[in-house]
Amino acid sequence: MGISRVDTVSIPVSDQGQALVFYRDALGFELIRDHCANDDKRWVQLAPKGAETTISLVRPFAGMKAGSVQGLVVQTDDITSTYNELSGRGVGLSEIVTLLSGRFATFADPDGNGWVLIEANSTMQA
Repeated sequence: MGISRVDTVSIPVSDQGQALVFYRDALGFELIRDHCANDDKRWVQLAPKGAETTISLVRPFAGMKAGSVQGLVVQTDDITSTYNELSGRGVGLSEIVTLLSGRFATFADPDGNGWVLIEANSTMQA
């Protein structure tokens, strides 16, 4: 027994449709599921291509506020190329910073949920 992995991270958003467009079209995440049970309940699940952990775009619940998640880390093999690609799709990124032999930039979704794009090497892992 025991915990074996992180399956899904809930991202609280004010508008699931707007967030879906950002994560799918701007970030390039793959849509796994978009299910509407009724007007109040919608399950939107995405992941970077090939990733094991997914995100769900949720209406805030249990004390959550849209935009309250900060510091989620996604990794790339080539931060310069990915930075240019995301910038071209309208994602507002910070400048690329080098720290501990790794390089990173930050960005936020339309609600302000904060992400870190990292190009890690063998001495710096997220």
